[in-house]
Amino acid sequence: MRTTTAALAAALLTLPLVQLPASGDAVSGPPMGWSSRSLGCSVSEASVRQAADALAPLAPAGYRHVIIDDCWLAAQRTGGALAPDATRFPSGVKALADYLHGKGLKLGLSLSAGTKACSGGGPGSYKSETADAEQVKGWGVDYVKYDWCNIPAADFPGQNVQQIAQTLYPRMRQALGDAIAFAMNNEDGSTVPWLWGKDAKATTWRTNVYNKPISDSYSNMVDIWEFNQLRAEYAGPGSWADPDLIQAGRGGMTDAEYRTQVSLWAVGASPLILQADPAKAPPAIVANPKVIAVDQDTLGVQGRFVTSDGWYHVLAKPLANGDQAILLFNESDRAATISTRLKPARYRVEELWTGAVTTTAGDLAAQVPAHGSVLYRVGVSREQAPPAVLVETDPATGPGEDHLSVLEPGVEREVVTRVTNTGGTDRLRDVEVALAVPEGWRARARTATRTGRLDGGETFTVKWAVTPPAAAELKDYEITATAAKTAATAVVKVARAPGSGRTYLSDLPWTRVANYFGPVEKDTSNGEKAAGDGKPITIEGVKYAKGLGAHAPADIEFYTAGRCSTVEFQAGIDDEVGTAGSADLEVWADGGRVAHSGVVTGAQPARKVTASVKGATYVRLVATNGGDNATSDHADFADASITCQ
Repeated sequence: MRTTTAALAAALLTLPLVQLPASGDAVSGPPMGWSSRSLGCSVSEASVRQAADALAPLAPAGYRHVIIDDCWLAAQRTGGALAPDATRFPSGVKALADYLHGKGLKLGLSLSAGTKACSGGGPGSYKSETADAEQVKGWGVDYVKYDWCNIPAADFPGQNVQQIAQTLYPRMRQALGDAIAFAMNNEDGSTVPWLWGKDAKATTWRTNVYNKPISDSYSNMVDIWEFNQLRAEYAGPGSWADPDLIQAGRGGMTDAEYRTQVSLWAVGASPLILQADPAKAPPAIVANPKVIAVDQDTLGVQGRFVTSDGWYHVLAKPLANGDQAILLFNESDRAATISTRLKPARYRVEELWTGAVTTTAGDLAAQVPAHGSVLYRVGVSREQAPPAVLVETDPATGPGEDHLSVLEPGVEREVVTRVTNTGGTDRLRDVEVALAVPEGWRARARTATRTGRLDGGETFTVKWAVTPPAAAELKDYEITATAAKTAATAVVKVARAPGSGRTYLSDLPWTRVANYFGPVEKDTSNGEKAAGDGKPITIEGVKYAKGLGAHAPADIEFYTAGRCSTVEFQAGIDDEVGTAGSADLEVWADGGRVAHSGVVTGAQPARKVTASVKGATYVRLVATNGGDNATSDHADFADASITCQ
């Protein structure tokens, strides 16, 4: 939902502000602001001023840099000097800088270390570093993003990419001086900027290992964060690791996923640079002052892993006043309980997204939503507050379980809730548990819902009988347990297992699906990117009326509830790609592969696959690449069927 500038201002007026340096001072923490990247070469003076007007209400929270990311330069220098594109920036750079400074904002420009800019065709700063630096300083520019494009490697015989970068970046940094923030945007990981960025006096340096900007997707964001964590030892005050832009407001992730990105970036002491239109960036996510205070903490330290098993992560960041920021991050697809233990003491614990304050003698734990995080500020304190409480709704039965619990329409199933006095600083009294379910559902307690006392470390368990309506839509739902002023929400799936007898899989709803290009199609080939653009499934001239058309790599999952015995299909590459393409078509029963076709190509007839899936709760049809590129891997599960009791 679009948030107006007035609403942003009203929201921020209710929040304590982050202490900021004066407008003309150099940055004292990781830079914060907005980048024009999404505008590409449509960027203009008018669009930048519009973005600045929308960003101004966020300036008290720290968002002050307005960064023009390429496409601002004229194609040629004027009298040897850089010049803005006269059509798109008719008033010039200095006038724009003055406009921003009048709003308490700062101007950032991109330049290139090579002979040309990365985009837009303008000149690079190679061999003009001193003159260009003086020019941007004269314009009143506060921040330079120095790109790694069009580098004349032939001018550096016998030197590798890192050595060339270590020559060119310090030239510009020295020419600019320390009063301008200097962002080394050498996205090409071959320059390994984390090894020498601090010595080059870079304000920030990129941490990815391939030349590709962040996308507005959860999986890509997590991949980039993981690379960033590998560089933690090299970051520090005044020279911070830069994992790329904040995505909140663009619409590709959930609010929980956007909060997770902001939390990860804050604990990482990373720049908080918005990519979305500032008017669309939700202030509740991007402008939480207590989260920003963690990012901008004057100690300037990047958080490190306390524990991590690949899915569930605990990170800690020391803060200047002796507190710690503790982040619990659940990377998996199902809510999970994540815990950690501090040295024995009495701690004040504040959850920074909700503001809840509790105490603990050292134990911290929370049920963290899928793709979600919980961010605490923890410090030794004698403050009186209730003990920390862990509430769990439908907890996983084992480590690493990432499937949602399944309820079938009209069928009663047991759901467990647990309450634990994790804080241990006081006894909990008169604890009562309530379970909220969707409208039309039934929830009946099978065991007592109240206990008179709960001492430190003790757990109170309630078992519930939960029944969705017989006509419930097959989708995901939330159920929430509440106890001791603490709530925990679990997502459960309503699904229906196949009926008895033989059923075509294309007639059943899947529970999860992934496909390389376009959607998986039912009863047609994959076609191209659009839904419904496939053709009749055809393998070596043989047409099939039923089946699934995929593009490897692909993964299609069905809920089978342990009631099915056999999966069968004809495996092949669809004739729509000619003789090209290759794939291996597999059947997985729960966590193990039980059958596969072997590699089939576009020049081969269909190959029959029969798999035993007896007792499996989930069955997956998987298509993997045959060893070449994936361009033509249109994998057909022709006549795919399942036999159940």
